[in-house]
Amino acid sequence: MNKFFKNFCLVLIAVALGVISLSSIVNIYEKREGILSVFKGDCNKGYGKCQNDEYWAKEILNGGYILHFRHAEREKWIDVQMYDALESDVHNNGKNESRYAESEYFKRAVCLNDRGLVQATAMGEHLSKINLPIEKVVSSVSCRSRQTAELAFGGYDSLHRLLVHDGPFKELPEERLRNLINFYLDLPVPKKGNIIVSAHNGVVRCEMFVNCNNENLHLEEGGFYVIKARDNGLYLEHEFHFFHLFQKIFYPR
Repeated sequence: MNKFFKNFCLVLIAVALGVISLSSIVNIYEKREGILSVFKGDCNKGYGKCQNDEYWAKEILNGGYILHFRHAEREKWIDVQMYDALESDVHNNGKNESRYAESEYFKRAVCLNDRGLVQATAMGEHLSKINLPIEKVVSSVSCRSRQTAELAFGGYDSLHRLLVHDGPFKELPEERLRNLINFYLDLPVPKKGNIIVSAHNGVVRCEMFVNCNNENLHLEEGGFYVIKARDNGLYLEHEFHFFHLFQKIFYPR
């Protein structure tokens, strides 16, 4: 079924039910993806198991997964790549270390803003109440990722320059993809705990996974991916686009 036919069927259904006027057709068209999702069911963009948020929120409490979090909110500086490079590379602290921009003149560009500090702290409260089993936390060297790790996950065990998004660096895409796959596969994921990755939106790519067929992966700040490392590669099991989609499962009314 091609995209045009799907859209046309949606309009016909709405007209037949008497819930649409001609003046509303444009509005229905703009919301077509959300409407289609109702008919398709919650199969989460086509990758991973066809299960819903509630299944995966409870499943990761059993452990055995890599949870890749996008850092909490920062100020939107359009040239943030320049400042990220200062923090990751322009220092003498070592390759997988940071310049620790919290005390630098460019901290507003690379660290969490006031809302991000609150957001990460609130995430930490929810995770503590939920008792999410966390075995280890690895972080990008960037300030916003480290701060998210400290406030939401209780700190970090190691820093990795590889986990900085690709914006600040000159590198071959194929080499970066290979290095990221190997990095995630080498993480020591325990059966009853999870590995947290505190990093950036642009790190995880569809090409990293055996089962991904959605090329435009994207997380909002605080959202996360559920990743499983298996013998034949990485599997993208689920996406919590916003953190609250995960947290709300544990607060029935």
